[in-house]
Amino acid sequence: MKKIITLCLILVLTIVNLSSCGPKTANQPTDTNKQSTQTENKQTEASQPADKAKTDADNKLVVAIQTNSFVTDYDNNYFTKYLEEKLGMDIEFYQLPSAQDEVKTKLSLMVTSNDNLPDVLIVSKVLTPETILQYGNSGVFMDLTEYTKDKSKMPNYNAIPAEDKNIMDATQTMANGKMYSLSKFEPETWNLTPNRLFINRAWLEKLGLSIPKTTDELKTVLKAFHEKDPNGNGIQDEIGVYGFQSGGYGQNITATLMNAFEFWNGGSLNGGLALSEDGKKVIAPFATDNFKAGLAYMNDLYKEGLLSPEIFTADGTQFKATLNSEANIVGLTSIGSLSNYPDASKNKNFLEMEMIEPLTGPNGLSYTPYSDYSPSQELFVFSNCKNVDLAIRFADEFYDPYTSIITRFGEEEVDWTKDPAKISSMTNAYVVDGIYDKVTMAVISNFWPEPSAQTWHNFGPRYASLEAANTVANGLKPFDPEDKTQLVAKNYKYYFTKHPQHILPLLHYTEEQVEKIEEALANIPTYVNQSMAEFITGARSIDKEWDKYLDDLKGMGLEEWVNTAQEAFNNGK
Repeated sequence: MKKIITLCLILVLTIVNLSSCGPKTANQPTDTNKQSTQTENKQTEASQPADKAKTDADNKLVVAIQTNSFVTDYDNNYFTKYLEEKLGMDIEFYQLPSAQDEVKTKLSLMVTSNDNLPDVLIVSKVLTPETILQYGNSGVFMDLTEYTKDKSKMPNYNAIPAEDKNIMDATQTMANGKMYSLSKFEPETWNLTPNRLFINRAWLEKLGLSIPKTTDELKTVLKAFHEKDPNGNGIQDEIGVYGFQSGGYGQNITATLMNAFEFWNGGSLNGGLALSEDGKKVIAPFATDNFKAGLAYMNDLYKEGLLSPEIFTADGTQFKATLNSEANIVGLTSIGSLSNYPDASKNKNFLEMEMIEPLTGPNGLSYTPYSDYSPSQELFVFSNCKNVDLAIRFADEFYDPYTSIITRFGEEEVDWTKDPAKISSMTNAYVVDGIYDKVTMAVISNFWPEPSAQTWHNFGPRYASLEAANTVANGLKPFDPEDKTQLVAKNYKYYFTKHPQHILPLLHYTEEQVEKIEEALANIPTYVNQSMAEFITGARSIDKEWDKYLDDLKGMGLEEWVNTAQEAFNNGK
């Protein structure tokens, strides 16, 4: 009976509730205030998910980034979290390949399909000025000029010292007067002159020879190296001159030796073009009589067995293997990075070598390959960016002095420190040699050469002055003046000034100019390197075929290239 009564009560209540939810009739009293409140609540409830999605979208930036094998995780990364927290944003990554050519191909496919492009692109030294201009003119990249001039939009960028900011502006400004990129500018003395000569000091001492100063003295030393078994193994396996023509960062010994005859940057900038002595005229150093004399000198070394033919065939693996052979067999080489000798401070082969000054040629010339530090163009904003203001805030943050340090060095007091109490007793080679007064910070972790999730491995825009770069101490290891790897100050004294007064800056061609010289740009530098190998090894006679070499360059469009480069140089002043 109790169960029946309970069921009846439930039924009655259900009917009452259902009737109250039904439509209001004209004669039914209505609580308008209650109805209004209910309507507002329903609208608020309905709108919350959409508003939240909108807020998330407003704070999200999709960043296409060229990946780096030293970065183990981009999402759970100290630098990513730092940026997200400081800027109140969410970074979503679109990961591109690491290889330069693959990045170019992937980017081209993305642009062609135009299917849901990211907001921002970050790459390192991938896009040439000509490619940037092409993407800019076609509407792929946004013109950032107005933002770089607006202190309210980009306060950090506009706080960069005028001298350096002008260099960055000039690099970022394309031939049409617009900026489509933001650059990284972190000049370091060590990196400006990578073609450093190292000679086997142990062999010199054993044979009672002095360090050669001139090209003629070098030839005498090399002959002794070749003939007198200085490594003492009873085999004539000594290589007088060794290098790696197709290598980068100082490994091209032919470019290093050529600079005792003619200033030539090895084709690393502007295809090898340079400026005349007065700084007014664009010239092709590889078509001069001095260049011919340099080839003849190296050909003479080759014929005497003093210059290895492997210079023109070796790859990076073979190059390093030869430098690090069980018995040291290299008399003279050119390198930029000491990593060519693993664990250099303890490497027996490296410890036999000594850095020497650039050689002086027969006409008194003593130069080294050198290119003014050109900021690398690293960050681009796609024209379809959904939140431009956020993208600009994100980009400008990289130029914040503190953030700039994190970009390169990682987390404060974990990877680096500026604590006066900690760095007061530290020093480096620049300070010891009186080039700078004191160090300004110290590296206190070894994360950089190891895979980690601390930073993006210095990918992205950044600014650091030359002084900032040269006043960093190694906090993991006290400075030891006897350490043979401490060469930055010596490099500064030997190499930093060994270049002409006027250096040809990175040229920006218009699309029309590129069309005129496209084949020359693509073919001439390759032909020059090929001809150098043939002339040096005797496959081609310098005396008999030099004129044909010049005719070939002319036929490939050298004259038009130089004239067009002159136009670009004049327009860029």
